[in-house]
Amino acid sequence: MTRNYLLVALRGLRRQPGYTALNVLGLAVGLACFFLLGLYVRDELTFDRFHNDVEQIYAVGTMWEIDGDTHYTTLVPVPTAPALAEHLPEVAASTRSGPVPISVHVGAERYDDQTRHYVDPRFFDVFDFPHVAGDLATALDAPDQAVLSARAAQRYFGLANPIGQTLTIQVEGSVFHNQPPVAREVTIRAVVAVPRTSSFTFDLLVSSATNAARFDSPTAWNTVSSDGETFVRLAPGVTKAQFQRTLDRFATDVVYERTQQETILRAVPLADYYFSEYYSIEGLRGDARYLTLFGGIALLVLLIALVNYVNLATAQAAERTREVGVRKAIGAGRGQLMSQFLCESVLLCLVAFVLALVLVTVSFPGFNALFGTTFNSSLLLEGATLPVLLLCALGAGLLAGIYPALVLAWQRPMHVLRSRATPHSGTARLRKGLVVGQFAVTVTLLIGVAGIVQQLRFIQTADLGFDGDQVLHVQLDVLAAQASAVKATFEQHPDVRVASATNAPPGQVWMRSQAVDFEHQPTAIDDHPPVTTWVVMADPDFAEVLDLTLVAGRFLDDAVVSDATRAVVINETAARAYGWGEGDAASAAALGKTLSFVSPESVIVGVVEDFHFGSMHAAIEPMGIRVDDPNPRVTWPMHTGLLLKLNTDEVLTTIGELEILWQSLAPDVAFEAAFVDAYYEQMYQSEVRLGRILGVFAGLAICVACLGLIGLAAFTAQRRTKEIGVRKVLGASVSSILRLLTRDFVVLVVVAFVIAAPLAWWGVQQWLGGFAYRAEVGAGTVLLAGLAALLLALLATGALAWRAARLNPVRALRYE
Repeated sequence: MTRNYLLVALRGLRRQPGYTALNVLGLAVGLACFFLLGLYVRDELTFDRFHNDVEQIYAVGTMWEIDGDTHYTTLVPVPTAPALAEHLPEVAASTRSGPVPISVHVGAERYDDQTRHYVDPRFFDVFDFPHVAGDLATALDAPDQAVLSARAAQRYFGLANPIGQTLTIQVEGSVFHNQPPVAREVTIRAVVAVPRTSSFTFDLLVSSATNAARFDSPTAWNTVSSDGETFVRLAPGVTKAQFQRTLDRFATDVVYERTQQETILRAVPLADYYFSEYYSIEGLRGDARYLTLFGGIALLVLLIALVNYVNLATAQAAERTREVGVRKAIGAGRGQLMSQFLCESVLLCLVAFVLALVLVTVSFPGFNALFGTTFNSSLLLEGATLPVLLLCALGAGLLAGIYPALVLAWQRPMHVLRSRATPHSGTARLRKGLVVGQFAVTVTLLIGVAGIVQQLRFIQTADLGFDGDQVLHVQLDVLAAQASAVKATFEQHPDVRVASATNAPPGQVWMRSQAVDFEHQPTAIDDHPPVTTWVVMADPDFAEVLDLTLVAGRFLDDAVVSDATRAVVINETAARAYGWGEGDAASAAALGKTLSFVSPESVIVGVVEDFHFGSMHAAIEPMGIRVDDPNPRVTWPMHTGLLLKLNTDEVLTTIGELEILWQSLAPDVAFEAAFVDAYYEQMYQSEVRLGRILGVFAGLAICVACLGLIGLAAFTAQRRTKEIGVRKVLGASVSSILRLLTRDFVVLVVVAFVIAAPLAWWGVQQWLGGFAYRAEVGAGTVLLAGLAALLLALLATGALAWRAARLNPVRALRYE
């Protein structure tokens, strides 16, 4: 019986090649989108799940509040990990990481682009990275020992056995103690695989004992490891609530005793770490909100493809009513007829499934560029991926075919043999409703894309308050203590117009402090509580490099000796926030006032016009610019980078020459430089990616919807062939027939727009609410998106309508 169903289904599909092609293509595109986004969602949800007993592994972070905002970080005091294992019986093992920021040398080859960490000996007691070679139990026990990832081992040593091989790293420490890096040879003791779904990634792990001065110094409790993390594995049976209670006691009894600072420690399950506030990654990854969005888009594009099938199948039902009547007359039951039509639907979906797999494989490179993933065709062969995708395709086929099968199978033989009318008048209304739903989805996506594009254009063209064109930021790293000398060296280059040493280029400001008006104590503290203020350390050339506009007073000056320790320049927002009035009056009143910043009694010598030193997601906040911090507790250089204002058309050539200058100063340290513009682009990377993703899938959605319209238009033209012929004989023009054939589709798209526009506009406004400075997305943008959808629908149906309208009336009247 099944064989007969398949044979009949194949014959039927072969008789209608155009119908079959439209359905297969639409379903294939819908399934491909569903598969790609489904793989992405699954990939995100499985992060860190490869570890054994992942529920017992926790990251330890801290949190604090500033001006009512809660901030999260994994930066805890360096000795926290070993202290947890020592003081808390609930902790079975602990480890910490810290970056190895200097380059790696393997023989004569140098590698600057690898991810490197110092870790404690019990790292592999906490984590379960798949073992490849070597002894993990002792791999990190002693100084100068290391573990490689399988990828790095192949890159460093090719097919040779990496165990026992050596490589050279530069042990840093100069930023704090003005010491040059020290070369250390480390021996590879083990190799592990780093799964794609690991939130902790690395190419090289070095034993923390290799840099004991950093991890075990007497002042380590007052130091946090930049980009470092602390992880623990709990003893069996210990719950998160129990661990959090012991962490609270640990913060009070141990951390406060060592640091004299209140610290709030938080236990973050590794299973949730990837989606927590403590983990950050570029782009849209690691954000649960986007999983819901992309999962919804996947379902919607697939539903649009399934709706196409339902529409075309029900439209074709009138052509198959006599087939149904004959089958019923010779004894076919409803169940047999439903099985036949469902078999056709499933067969179509199986053909579309094969084509969808081809589309998915071909799309992986573009998908990776769009989403920041590393997918390849081997992903389809992992575990039960392929069977699950096949089940999804079969389920889609059954879902799409069940209504057309019901419509056709439940007809009365006498009715369908006497008339070729559509079996159910309700099917026409259903088709119209489904078309409206399809285009409501596509219009919503188009309006969303238009809103994102408009906001990005607004950001890119907004006046930031400074001139960042050709401003290059160079990380000083080990040369931070010699910032002035390095600056002088770079300024000798003819393409460097001016340079400034700073700790915070625009887009990278990180230090916050509190400012208090000292001249009106004690009442001023009550009337005007401390104002949280961003602090930038920069030399007097900072204003010239960025072309800042002075509103009142003067900028910092090398000729004024006191400026090096006591002077500060604030922005207009700070002058207002400190309670000195509004506008120019506040700026004038600020001059000569003294504030506490990082150090006490900083005299305001000038006020600059507000400029965006951060993202446009937040409003401009109070800022102060100082030369340096004379606080005796601060022992490291504050100017950790250089801003170079270039004046050249040969940017790449100039950067290459600057790198040569750098290598003459620090031959073992990589030259790290980026344009200030790039920092701002990075701030909006998520928005750029989101706009591109929505644009691509909106385009695919409307293409699939238009495939359905093409099929419906073809059936409409075929069924109205005689009517068209009669109208032409009676004098109807081509344009009037075009209007006749396209009018219904235009009305459906307009109805879809009316339904979708308010919802889409509301969604865009909600998204724009995340920006303090945003574009106005008005009726014009919404109407433009609607017109785009209407134009595409007209293009999809217009060609068939034009062909039918120009048909020779003699041929039309011979029809049937």
